[in-house]
Amino acid sequence: MANALSERLAKQASGVSESRYDPLLQQEQSLATISVEKISPDPNQPRKDLGDITGLAESIKEYGLMSPIIVQAISKDSYKIIAGERCFTACKRAGLKSILCIVRTVEEHRKLEYQLIENLHRKDLNPVEEAMSYKSLIDNHNLSQRELSKRLGQSASGINQAIRILALPKEILDGVQTSEHITKSILLEIVKEADGKKQLKLWKRALE
Repeated sequence: MANALSERLAKQASGVSESRYDPLLQQEQSLATISVEKISPDPNQPRKDLGDITGLAESIKEYGLMSPIIVQAISKDSYKIIAGERCFTACKRAGLKSILCIVRTVEEHRKLEYQLIENLHRKDLNPVEEAMSYKSLIDNHNLSQRELSKRLGQSASGINQAIRILALPKEILDGVQTSEHITKSILLEIVKEADGKKQLKLWKRALE
């Protein structure tokens, strides 16, 4: 196994653009250099805002991609990103034609968990994206908050608090996307107020 991996990496270092990885062989994990044209983002990725990737694109253009992104094989010539969409987008902007990927076979109900854990560890999700991701896992996979907390290593009370944020008016939920200084604790204080009009007043005060 180690020799095969060393040989594959040596071929990639010498300029080979495509590995011989065959996703239809049902391998659990493999390293492959894949054309960016064969890779697509996951529309259900919890993180919606990729932020400014200019600096990352410049770094990749000069030094290359430091670590592989993680993808799932959809077919022999099609891959969907599990983790690393920001790096993938930066690679495309940097002009890379192919990138190093870890190819995994991941069950659909585990994929969102993987994406969510990655983003939670990197603190990339805003409070609303985090809450929506928890709710999606609970609704789509028939999980209780306690079951979800065990899978993600989060407290059940923390997940419950996060989901409560979704009860806020749409104006507030939309505003969180463009308000970097609004924290989860501020939103939890606002949601304690039952009256919607008073919630909006508190929201405007928080923005000021």
